Amino acid sequence: MLIGCAPVVQRGLPPLGPVSALAPSARPAGGRIVLRVFDDAGKRVGWSAFRAIEEDGQFADDALLDAATMDVTAIGPLSSSNGKADGDPSLVPVGRGAALSLAWPSSSGYSNLVFRLPERAGTYDFNDLAARQVLEDIRTSLAARSWYRPDARFDALYAKAKRDFARARAARSLDAGTAAEMDLLAASGVAWASAHPGTQDWAGTFDTITGGVPGLKVLASLYPKDGWLRICFDPGEKPAYYAAEIAHAHALGLKVVGQILDSSEMRRWSVAAFERRTREYVGALSDVDEWETGNEINGNWLGTTASVVEKTRYASEYVKTHTRARVLVTLFWELGEGSVANATFTWAHAHMGSIAPYVDDVGLSLYPHQDPMGEPFDRVVAALHAAFPAQRVAITELGYIQKKGWWWGSRDSVPAGRDAVAALYQSAIMGYPYSGGGTFWWYFVEQVTRGNALYKTMESVYRSAH
Repeated sequence: MLIGCAPVVQRGLPPLGPVSALAPSARPAGGRIVLRVFDDAGKRVGWSAFRAIEEDGQFADDALLDAATMDVTAIGPLSSSNGKADGDPSLVPVGRGAALSLAWPSSSGYSNLVFRLPERAGTYDFNDLAARQVLEDIRTSLAARSWYRPDARFDALYAKAKRDFARARAARSLDAGTAAEMDLLAASGVAWASAHPGTQDWAGTFDTITGGVPGLKVLASLYPKDGWLRICFDPGEKPAYYAAEIAHAHALGLKVVGQILDSSEMRRWSVAAFERRTREYVGALSDVDEWETGNEINGNWLGTTASVVEKTRYASEYVKTHTRARVLVTLFWELGEGSVANATFTWAHAHMGSIAPYVDDVGLSLYPHQDPMGEPFDRVVAALHAAFPAQRVAITELGYIQKKGWWWGSRDSVPAGRDAVAALYQSAIMGYPYSGGGTFWWYFVEQVTRGNALYKTMESVYRSAH
């Protein structure tokens, strides 16, 4: 179902441009921004129905952002305009440069829809604002890819999105525009990688090495050039346990990322114990090509922020001063799904300053079923690059593993959604001159076997880019 196709609440809109150019409704809104939402039949969607669509059986994830930096400034700003189930979504105006983020469906699946808010109180069409933002995103993405000639599918979708917007069919415009943006990012990513071979990594994650050499051969067969293996070192094992696996990986032409400690274990280790572990592993495994010194470091499950920063800074500096290996730090992707303090950009801007000088690659850990991404991907990657201009940007953990969650690719089939997630993000992340690629698929050992559907999906992207 397409949500929001109805006569626009406000007419006489200017050409596509900043949201702040819109004039508010003449009807008073009690000092609030009121967002009118309609379904595809033109029926208004009230507050309770709106929440049900946003949550998709999960939870409300609306948030306020700084539109330029993508820092989260508030969680849960929306409420019913009249305090009842039949009201409209509404919020207090927050001035210039603010954006609203929330999970919202398209025919492809749920995106973390992010659009700029009007500055003044009034009544506005929700989908008109969102479609306007998506069309602006497409223009920005095209301008940044002047070297790329879009394919016919993109041309048709983009033409439809513009045509529907002009005819006040906001939901159809939003849906077509989202599909057009995803097509542009995926296809241009493959094209960039094909034109710049050897500049980016193609990778999978092993959370266990019990598969031995056969498991390594699956990864090496999938990525015969520029292939990387990421190993999550178990907290109960000594470095010697992994020496043979690393040697076998190198013999097969794979490079190795060693994860000192997974985010799930970080809380259990004191600063002193983590520092000892860093020295022990880095000293014993001198042939590791890159060290992941911090995994999902903005997550609220890792312990105190001060201890996480201290551990990650120590490990990053230690690797830089004692080896020639690269250093990777991974951030966990979330906007309104957690707290303000732990949101990706809010945390990174506040706490990465002492870590970044020792880091070569900044990665994202992305699980779209629990923290949607989708349409704003290009803005997210650009914002990461703006925050970390001296580092490559990559997706260093990707997965789609649960039956419950905000779906992508297929509402009914987890395997089909998994394939769609792998194809989209593996392709899209390649389309930047500052990209480190990825995507270091989580549960690679458990989910990828030679010739199965997920293997073929990843193989298709790789071959298209070579």
